[in-house]
Amino acid sequence: MIYYLLLPFFSFLFIVLQTTVFELLFLHRVSVEISLVLVIYAGFHMDVLKGGLLSFALGFFLDTITGSTIGLYVILYLSIFFISVLVSLRVYAERALFILSYVLVCALFECCVVLMFFKHFQDLDLFHKFYTLFLPQILVVSLISPACFNSFRRFGDILNVAVERSDKRARNR
Repeated sequence: MIYYLLLPFFSFLFIVLQTTVFELLFLHRVSVEISLVLVIYAGFHMDVLKGGLLSFALGFFLDTITGSTIGLYVILYLSIFFISVLVSLRVYAERALFILSYVLVCALFECCVVLMFFKHFQDLDLFHKFYTLFLPQILVVSLISPACFNSFRRFGDILNVAVERSDKRARNR
């Protein structure tokens, strides 16, 4: 129950960190979308309700903070989450090479959808910036995704230990 109460706060905090700290690390040249990696991780390792709500919250806050059209990243993140759930049922998704290549494909999909959206709905043609702006972002996110998966796994293990301890205390009373 506490997961659902803390989800909006931590999702907002995660997006704020992504849009500020990570952009400072890369000197505003490359915007690293760690939230995409978290959505894919949720698709591989979380149940549908928790992961779906996490994907929705991350997409909503990314839409809100970046000023893009409301719903664009929500739909993208939910789509990528559900595709990741389906892929996780068929494939053993723990190898670094698979994680790297799958994040690369998902990031390319996201980039293409965003570019087509801006081209068709806002008459903004950004395809000429694909090689100089979007491709470096995609490559950086793909290269750091195995390390992000390990970090998410360790953080999840820490949270599960804390939940198990509180469950044991509640049962002992």
